[in-house]
Amino acid sequence: MNKKIADFAAAHGFYCDKKRACGLYNGYQVSIRFDSTTAFVGFHVNLGEKTNAVLSWLTITKKKDFRIANVITDSSGFYCIFLAWTAGGSLKKAENLLREITDYMKATGVPCEGCPYCGRPMEKPALVEDQSVLFYAHDECFNNKYMQVAAAESAESAAPNHYLNGFAGALIGALAGCAVFAILFAIGYLASLSSLVGALLASALYSKFGGKNNKVKIVIVTAVTFVLIIITFFVCNIVYVDHLMAENHLYGSATQMFFRLIRMDAEVKRAVIGDLLMTILFTVIGIVVNVVAMVRQQKKTSSTMKKY
Repeated sequence: MNKKIADFAAAHGFYCDKKRACGLYNGYQVSIRFDSTTAFVGFHVNLGEKTNAVLSWLTITKKKDFRIANVITDSSGFYCIFLAWTAGGSLKKAENLLREITDYMKATGVPCEGCPYCGRPMEKPALVEDQSVLFYAHDECFNNKYMQVAAAESAESAAPNHYLNGFAGALIGALAGCAVFAILFAIGYLASLSSLVGALLASALYSKFGGKNNKVKIVIVTAVTFVLIIITFFVCNIVYVDHLMAENHLYGSATQMFFRLIRMDAEVKRAVIGDLLMTILFTVIGIVVNVVAMVRQQKKTSSTMKKY
């Protein structure tokens, strides 16, 4: 990956550093950055009054042609995001985006010489790093953004944690995953996959209900998701045993019958243990994906902003 990016950067006269490349393309400041399986193609330009026209063209007119997952805007420009399955294919797609988008901006009259933050001409530009990419901008504009970001981060740190609200959100999210688990189990599908749903929803609703993204969130979301999914696994199996008992006119405790079958029937034991291990595996995968995302989000944006 790194070598192909370096070759691509060299071919276009870009600066290259590990999994990112930055430079001028068709007169515009641009960048390419890879993060795990995602590619970010950045255009560091102040669109000004052309903002609606360019973004509508990108997200509506050319959405299918470009096959981009999302377009995000920032005070220093905008980014086209897509899944990067292979380095070669991703770089070809990135070059196509660079060519077509810069051609469109040039034809639309979007200036390429101004500061990405304010659009004014740059006489003595400063080399800055923002959103993990490098570009030139006004020193004052960069400082203003840095102070705004730092102030927002300080306000967030000072805000109350709302652990109880966050716990309620995680509980609702995990229960939604449990509901999906039960539905899939009832119709005979691999319900273990729904563990991923529970983990993702628990994390999203924890924050939605006012919980802060910190170490406590990781512990609460992990514990709630894991415990509820495992409980749902056993409840679904016991309900299934109860249904079989009713069909065969058997009476007694379905819970006791379930655990008796595990003890006495080797085939049932293997099936239950196999399904339980699959459920645990997918739950852990969902939790790990969540933890990685939460840890990344905990990194302060201001710590990635630099001036050279």
